[in-house]
Amino acid sequence: MRKNEEYTENRGRDWLVFIVSLVGTLAILVWKPEWVWVGFPFVFTALAGAMGRL
Repeated sequence: MRKNEEYTENRGRDWLVFIVSLVGTLAILVWKPEWVWVGFPFVFTALAGAMGRL
């Protein structure tokens, strides 16, 4: 990957972001289920990065 691109691969960071955003999304699901869709982009983007798909 070229150095001037916006995304730099760091799977450890991506797994951490995925876990934190998943916990946050589950918390939203418990307390405000109508807002659960707000957390989906964070969860799935971090998961894609952690799996090396970005």
